[in-house]
Amino acid sequence: MSDEDDLDDFEPDQDDLEKEDDEKDTEDWEDYRKEGEEYSEEWMPTLLTEDMMKEGLSLLCKTGNGLAHAYVKLEVKERDLTDISLLRSYIHLRYVDVSENHLTDLSPLSHLTHLLWLKADGNRLRSARLNELPYLQIASFAYNQITDTEGISHPRLGSLDLKGDQRRWLPRLIRPRGGDRGCLLLPQISKLITAY
Repeated sequence: MSDEDDLDDFEPDQDDLEKEDDEKDTEDWEDYRKEGEEYSEEWMPTLLTEDMMKEGLSLLCKTGNGLAHAYVKLEVKERDLTDISLLRSYIHLRYVDVSENHLTDLSPLSHLTHLLWLKADGNRLRSARLNELPYLQIASFAYNQITDTEGISHPRLGSLDLKGDQRRWLPRLIRPRGGDRGCLLLPQISKLITAY
């Protein structure tokens, strides 16, 4: 038998070719999935858009002066948002839910001077720092990575939800006051939720 005869006998059959294609497809899929995992940890920037605003706005009410109307409620949860800068121009909002996104900064909300209710649970917040909001009564920052209470001082804030991993700094929220008793550093809050 010659070398040429050996090569003729070694033709790959169809099953072998299909198996190689399947293995290559599997490798490609694994590479694609791994790339996706990298992005999921870093989250691609997602800005709040006008279209998202249109979908999330509701509750048409009179504005403060009573001469005009505006939507005052916004719900944009679970949108993978990383930037809500667009909210600066929606000054009449009173109820805002930006839960379950990837926000690290709430400063655009400081422009919403009529805000009554804020829910920002399940984001990546390390701070809840906002300018003093004169009408804010209920705020929820549960399940974030907040490390202090700086910026949580609003004159009408009556309910504050800090459930989650805030146990490291929560003791600093209580000021010692004789013996083993203490007082809340935010005395206007009548309901503080801190279970973890």
